[in-house]
Amino acid sequence: MAIFFTSLPFALFGLAVDGLPGIEALPVILLSAVLQTGYNISLFKAYTIGQLSSVYPVARGSAPLFVFIIGFGFFGSEISREMVLGIAIICAGLIAYGLVQLWRDRSHNRELLLALLNGLFIALYSLTDAYGTRITGSALSFLGMMALFNRVFLFAYLYFFEADFLPRLISGFDRRFILGGIVSFACYLIVLWAYKHMPVAVVSTIRETSIIFAVALGVILLKEKIVWEKVGLLAVVLLGLFILAPL
Repeated sequence: MAIFFTSLPFALFGLAVDGLPGIEALPVILLSAVLQTGYNISLFKAYTIGQLSSVYPVARGSAPLFVFIIGFGFFGSEISREMVLGIAIICAGLIAYGLVQLWRDRSHNRELLLALLNGLFIALYSLTDAYGTRITGSALSFLGMMALFNRVFLFAYLYFFEADFLPRLISGFDRRFILGGIVSFACYLIVLWAYKHMPVAVVSTIRETSIIFAVALGVILLKEKIVWEKVGLLAVVLLGLFILAPL
């Protein structure tokens, strides 16, 4: 939450630079803020009982599949066979990796359900944000306003439902979280900009290939071991990227 709240100044800066979005975008912005709050809460709950190595790949791997299914089912999104193949390969690799970790940890079904719920929230807010960015015409303006509402909703939830939220937030604050807020805001701004130029399912899928960097950084900085499932995950994700690259 410290990371979320430290990004607020950048949201205000974005609104100052690009201006407030039009009133016609307000329903979409509010819907996005609600969905983002649902994503935050489901992520908190999933990490409370589950591991990063299992929750993250399942949530992130299932999100593009949900985006494709919802986008195709409700909006009739046009997408090529190559796109479908690339998306399917990357998502299959991520989900399979997460399921292997769940099986290894002997985790219960609740962790899997929360990870899938989190993936569904990611898909829903991705589609909403893509639409909102396109109708406002500015990723910076849309994200700035959405972030303000999202932080208000999230603060209200934590204040009323999480014991001693404020004292824990204050006592646990670290200046390094400010860097996290900057990086988080900047990265999602790039995602929103990409939504204006590419299909949501493709952007969402490529976004989830961040797992490649997570594995690499884990090996280089944290001295983690390279095991067979990590090698397999990287190979599958890179194959999917190779298929999507010409698009």
